[in-house]
Amino acid sequence: MAKINSNSSNFKFKILNLKFPIFIFFFFLLTYTRFINIGWGLPYPMHPDERNIAVAVQNLNCEVQSSKFKVQSCFNPHFYAYGQFPLYLGHGLVWLLKFFNGRLGTPISFLEATISLRTISAIASVINALMLIKIIQLISNQGQNLNSKRKLISNHTLLITSLILIFSPYFIQFSHFGTTESLLMLFYSLIIYLCLLFFQKILNTKYFILYTSFISGLAIATKVSSAVFIGIPLIAIINSKFSPKGRSSFGRKSQNSNRHLKAQNHFTSNFLLVFLTFTFLLSTFIFTILFSPHNLINWQEFIGALRYESEVATGAIKVFYTRQFEGTVPYWFQLTKIFPYALGWPVFVLGILAFSGLSWRSREINLLRLAFLFYFIPNGLLYAKWTRFMAPIFPLILIFSIFFLLKLYDWFYNYIRISSKFKIQNSKLQVKIKNFKTFDFLPVFLTFTFLLLTFISILPGISYLSVYQKLDVRFQASKWIYENIPDGSYILSETANVVDIPTANPKSKMQNPNQVQNSNYKIISFNFYDLDENPQLQEELKEHLAKVDYIFVPSRRIFANHYCGSLSSRPTPTLRQGSGGIFGNKCQMLKKEYPLLNDYYEKLFSGKLGFEKVAEFSSGLNDEQAEETWSVFDHLIIRIFKRNSTNPKSKQTSNF
Repeated sequence: MAKINSNSSNFKFKILNLKFPIFIFFFFLLTYTRFINIGWGLPYPMHPDERNIAVAVQNLNCEVQSSKFKVQSCFNPHFYAYGQFPLYLGHGLVWLLKFFNGRLGTPISFLEATISLRTISAIASVINALMLIKIIQLISNQGQNLNSKRKLISNHTLLITSLILIFSPYFIQFSHFGTTESLLMLFYSLIIYLCLLFFQKILNTKYFILYTSFISGLAIATKVSSAVFIGIPLIAIINSKFSPKGRSSFGRKSQNSNRHLKAQNHFTSNFLLVFLTFTFLLSTFIFTILFSPHNLINWQEFIGALRYESEVATGAIKVFYTRQFEGTVPYWFQLTKIFPYALGWPVFVLGILAFSGLSWRSREINLLRLAFLFYFIPNGLLYAKWTRFMAPIFPLILIFSIFFLLKLYDWFYNYIRISSKFKIQNSKLQVKIKNFKTFDFLPVFLTFTFLLLTFISILPGISYLSVYQKLDVRFQASKWIYENIPDGSYILSETANVVDIPTANPKSKMQNPNQVQNSNYKIISFNFYDLDENPQLQEELKEHLAKVDYIFVPSRRIFANHYCGSLSSRPTPTLRQGSGGIFGNKCQMLKKEYPLLNDYYEKLFSGKLGFEKVAEFSSGLNDEQAEETWSVFDHLIIRIFKRNSTNPKSKQTSNF
């Protein structure tokens, strides 16, 4: 890959145009936020997707010397919700560590598989942050782009805006999950970076096709739905056909383009376009099969899993864990329940302003817009609107927000430079000092505003970092349960949580014999999902409510997706998902479809059921209204209710 030419050669450290000591400090911050408490929650499977991938890594094997050797069985994960590339990568990392530890040949444990997957996510997140800096530099170094007569990137502005990359909530979370989101974000960022190099003639067509097909193949080998990524390189290839010497005219009219096109042999031009497109697609397919071979070798298994996952994503199959998406409005849900929390409200708002406000004549900025829309439009229409479905475009919004701040700083700089030349005497904004020097309050105010906006932008990420700096919420709640709930207590909890409480903290220094999971407690993991449809469950719930001493609400999974109301008698925001009163009354729909669930939670939270809340455990973040999977895996809220003295146990409960 050709080296990027830059006029900013006055910086000593060439890789990122940062001076080496400062770069080391920021790199330390970056790695700290990605790797801190990387083993959170272990050895328990706190994330269901991570658990499934880790188990698949454990089960990978190939008996080459066996007489029953079959290529269909060799390293077949029998798990096709994702491709084999992240599984093989995690498997290889585990065996590499085993080699250096002298434990080669021992079976892979769940802890080892999970740590390897999280390490891959953290490394991918670090590389992605550095790649985003390169993208920002590449666009900024185009001289007069963004209607500026000077480059937006300077040493100190790059340092300041790098903080936004370091303290991004979604980067921090996904780097702590052993799933595919960090890899997919990295691959999409790399594809966009290569397209920018191709647009600027820094990368020729041959290497562009080779590199982009390789990265696209890795992306599809990670997750098949990433096939949408190939749209951006294809557009770049097609667009290059209409520009002289292969230079893109995307977003900018090329000089003498008509004369050039008339001079070309039309047949040759079209043939070359078809050839390049075919070469790119074929190369992508080859790389995909190389890194995820069982998609082809075990076609029936693969296509069966793909069909099921597609039907869940489109809503053709309704499962209990997608109920939060009932009645939601496409795009509006993502704009209100995903982006503000994954990015933080300040970055999200700045990103929206930049998306519409930045120059529409810059082909590079237009490429970012196209990459965002090309992914967002089809995926935003899906029935299932999980946060991870939007992960690949989070970095794009981050880039837009950073460019908004850079543009703002550029305006501040120009104002200060001009005002320094044409100072107005006797101005109220100036105070005369000795030696006829003046101090202008406005430049200070403008600089302070820029720094304040940057600081506000990183606050959500700093807050989110506390999730991994503190003890996991489930361990906090379990410690309280073991210390405050008597042995033999009858407890009503909820089903479908990846890890039930109480659970012993393996790192706890307490040697209390009660620190044993579910020790001497009778815990009922009740299926509230089917309460309104199953009369038997209704009778069982009445019996349990007559006997239980405590009620656990271990997360927002059930009540937030079925109950329409507040969590207490005091005024609080409801947890209604989706459209609410803007596009229709989802609240009425929930009450109509789940009347018993609404009645149960209404009476529980108001105290009418005869139970009072005695404990609540959270990470301190106020994001329970976000899409469910954003919070329930690593920083859920646990509520514990105790039977009050005015509600003695009886053979039947009249309150429900």
